[in-house]
Amino acid sequence: MDTLVELLTDPLLLPADPSRRLFWLFLISALLMASLVVTLRQKRFDLRYQLSQLFSTRYWLHPSNFKDGGLLFLNNGLKTLLLVPLLGSYFVGAIAFGTFLQKHLGDAPELPGSVLAVGIAYTLVFFIVEDLSRFLLHYCLHKYPWLWRFHQTHHSATNLTPLTVHRVHPVEMVLYNLRGFLVFSVVSGLFIYLFKGRVNGIDILGVDCLGFLFNLLGANLRHTPVWLSFGRLESYFISPAQHQLHHSIADQHRDKNFGTCFALWDKLAGSWLPAGTYQKLTYGVPGSALANTSIFPLASQRRRHRFFGGRAWRWLHNTQSTP
Repeated sequence: MDTLVELLTDPLLLPADPSRRLFWLFLISALLMASLVVTLRQKRFDLRYQLSQLFSTRYWLHPSNFKDGGLLFLNNGLKTLLLVPLLGSYFVGAIAFGTFLQKHLGDAPELPGSVLAVGIAYTLVFFIVEDLSRFLLHYCLHKYPWLWRFHQTHHSATNLTPLTVHRVHPVEMVLYNLRGFLVFSVVSGLFIYLFKGRVNGIDILGVDCLGFLFNLLGANLRHTPVWLSFGRLESYFISPAQHQLHHSIADQHRDKNFGTCFALWDKLAGSWLPAGTYQKLTYGVPGSALANTSIFPLASQRRRHRFFGGRAWRWLHNTQSTP
């Protein structure tokens, strides 16, 4: 009974968790930035207009949003029941990798560096490798057809809200968690092996400071219609507007801007596209059939229908919301 209560309440507690993008402070910072963007575009501060947009029932009660919420609860349950017991703590993986290096390479050389210097180096290396790993997985999710059949569940959103970040197929959720476990284990294990007790990342509210700052500086606007471009800085950092182009169904935006933070990876892959001036975009998966965005895209329709039955199958099958 306690487990069931935990599964149902955990997603509701996301605004209290500073390690998650929906943390209340990140939502407030995104709201303030959105207000500034709209004010600058309209060249005046219209409180009535902004409040009408913020509390628009057409936006928040859009059919697409309910799939976002449903997948948030589903994936949270699967993660709690399956992934956490299987993977355990990320620190276990880091210690295991550090022990592996010690066993096969022997003692690490004596490297100079204060606790602060090692902490800064660890924080930077971890953030860069984390960002690169996200880019590589995201790139593969688009470029390999069998992986795209899972990832298009995310792209099937026809209305973008901060909750859309959780609109992912369970298989993709597993892949991203395995990626995170691997990156943390390798980077942290390597630093533990090289620097022993001097490894201490720089945190804000218990979260690595660079990840915290990334979420604080408008990450929630990536999945909104608020057009925030970084201008020339987009040569270095991916803006929310660039990610909105990534979700666009227009041919010229297809397979562009895979990156999360750094633009370098997209530039190397030839997929970088600047946001430019404001554009009205249409989101979704162009020309997709409902079968292509189902929870079980690789199983035969007849077998799935037989297994789940009518109503349950129709809900699972329809992960692409109609506009």
